[in-house]
Amino acid sequence: DPRNPDAVFVAALGHAYGPNAERGIFRSLDGGAHWTKVLFKDDDTGAIDVQFDPGNANVLYAATYQRLRTVYGFNGGGPGSALWKSEDGGANWRKLEKGLPAGDKGRIGLAIASSNPDVVVATVEHATAGGLYRSDDGGVTWRQASRTNPRPMYYSKPSIDPTTDKRTWILGVQPSQS
Repeated sequence: DPRNPDAVFVAALGHAYGPNAERGIFRSLDGGAHWTKVLFKDDDTGAIDVQFDPGNANVLYAATYQRLRTVYGFNGGGPGSALWKSEDGGANWRKLEKGLPAGDKGRIGLAIASSNPDVVVATVEHATAGGLYRSDDGGVTWRQASRTNPRPMYYSKPSIDPTTDKRTWILGVQPSQS
């Protein structure tokens, strides 16, 4: 919490090699001495990002990510991957869906505009409708702003210009052209 160093949140992916309960959003109200799980989807889904609204520390956004690695493969998505919002300091969470792609999603990265906290952007990994999504109403509704989301496993973290919500950066690489 930007105004209270005793209120700490962590997005925990959990270990990647099997179902486990060490996944989700955890909150400490005593500077990290004790932790409470405040957002948990299931044993296959961890949390990959958590962000405070810069103008209101009671408002948080989180991204969950269904992820499992085995000796024979990797599952980087599923029905557990989603966006969430809390308006009571992380005690309760609701899933954000209106305008986001339906069905299974993969990794999701979040950013909130410090110049206008109603603007939230998310890079969403999806089989057919992935890219950068933008909300201008605090996550109530979303629209696809760009199909850009290069290598979501590595670069799925947008950044919004601190002086204007009209500019968003997404790191990535372009394949070489021969």
